[in-house]
Amino acid sequence: MPTEPEIPAPRKQPSASEKAMRLLARRAYSERELTRKLYSYGCYSTPQIREALDYCRKNRFLNDELLAQDYARSLSDRNCGNFKIRMQLRKRGVPEPVAENAMAQIAESEPEAARRACEYKLRLLVRERDPFKKRQKLYRYLASRGFSADVIRQCIDPE
Repeated sequence: MPTEPEIPAPRKQPSASEKAMRLLARRAYSERELTRKLYSYGCYSTPQIREALDYCRKNRFLNDELLAQDYARSLSDRNCGNFKIRMQLRKRGVPEPVAENAMAQIAESEPEAARRACEYKLRLLVRERDPFKKRQKLYRYLASRGFSADVIRQCIDPE
């Protein structure tokens, strides 16, 4: 006589705090990002999410200031300009005053990052014969990396 296959018991849904901790174990989130992520699951209520955020904040797992500083420094080290860094922080949901604080700390490193990006791109443009085209390509590249026009001009024309 064949036996019926056993149906596994449904898994218990983790609490909002547990889910937040699992998410934060993988990577750093801003408060806004974590809130959106928890809401996207559709199984947590607003008070549960608020309680999870409070728990994470109280235990220092969630800190927008440190996230903004680390992320801004990381992007600056990868040769990104202030415009791009500011937009990425905004995209991550970092509050404007916190983002401005992080930007102030890395503001003096922008010309150095532009110089490194310029050197990198010039190595790739070795075959370009026309100096005007080379200059245009370099300018476009640096602008796409988020550098201001003044910084780009200083980098291209170091007079």
